[in-house]
Amino acid sequence: MEKIVLDSAIKFGAGRYRQEKGLLEECGKEIARFSKKAFLLAGPRAFEAVKDRLLPGIKEAGVDYVVEIYDGVCSYEAAREYTDKCLAAGCDEIVGIGGGKIMDFSKAVGETAGLGTVNIPTSIATCAAFTTMSVMYTPEGAKKNCWRFEHEIDAVLVDMETIAQCPIRYAAAGILDAMAKKIEIQNGKPVMTLDDNKFDLFTAYKMAEYTYDVLEQYGPAAIEDIRHGKVTKAVEDVTFINIAVTGVIANITKSFSQSALGHMMYDGVRTFFTQEAKDALHGEIVAVALFTQLYYNQLSDKKDQLKEFMRGMDMPLTLEELGVPCTEENLKILEDYLIDSPYVDPSPESLTRLHEAMKQMK
Repeated sequence: MEKIVLDSAIKFGAGRYRQEKGLLEECGKEIARFSKKAFLLAGPRAFEAVKDRLLPGIKEAGVDYVVEIYDGVCSYEAAREYTDKCLAAGCDEIVGIGGGKIMDFSKAVGETAGLGTVNIPTSIATCAAFTTMSVMYTPEGAKKNCWRFEHEIDAVLVDMETIAQCPIRYAAAGILDAMAKKIEIQNGKPVMTLDDNKFDLFTAYKMAEYTYDVLEQYGPAAIEDIRHGKVTKAVEDVTFINIAVTGVIANITKSFSQSALGHMMYDGVRTFFTQEAKDALHGEIVAVALFTQLYYNQLSDKKDQLKEFMRGMDMPLTLEELGVPCTEENLKILEDYLIDSPYVDPSPESLTRLHEAMKQMK
């Protein structure tokens, strides 16, 4: 288990955030605020989807650029390799283009190179574009640790037509990943009060309550609109919450206490069942783990409502549906991993509750 060292300063996220229709054509002007020669680091499918609209504007803004396509994991080794490419090319800013994996990787390359980062997310599956940290993996894809950065993101630029064309599976996963914040911040507590919590955590919780309510009400409509490729108010609202608001929540808590059993379960699945769950999205794994988190919070009566909400968006509902056989042995592996985390009270009552909570993923 990684040793958590937290900077006492709160870094709220991105210096500039824009979310608009037709923004890809404007990205060059934004990048020019920070760069004369940009290192465009993109996922292969994402780059194909945006290049015809994005690149002419970058050229018109007078920004030179180098394009590197990356389809691997976010690892320290890869960050060093691409930093060397970036610096050898004389680039002065990282521009990430893609999903959550590329968003994390662009920040890691920027941190390694000592350069700033502009992120252009092509999905709303995570808030990674906005957070001042990256989840780091081994080259094989197992979770290694979280790298918390000393600086914020320069800019996050969200083109709404691109978001509306993204598969609904990614939007659904992002909605549940954002909703998870409220449930995970409550870790072990059925009720949250300011008297019992630090001001930053309680502030994040109240923001998470708001995001949960909005996503529960408007998330299904946004999914249907994205299914038909439409940019609507519901899609715009959900996009802002999934990326910016959820990112602020994570940053206020220094990407620590805003996650608990749901995200630790994600780490465990990625670590011990790397191949079995390789096709599962981040938000899908977190969402299934929320049934365990609710039980641990002594809120098991909320499980059926959440399950129906997820079923309505065609999300996986069990560990088995994520690709991991739900055997007693596998549950024990994940339970032991959670016990070794900062989020589980080692008292007998707590451990008994956790053991029963693990069964909720069946």
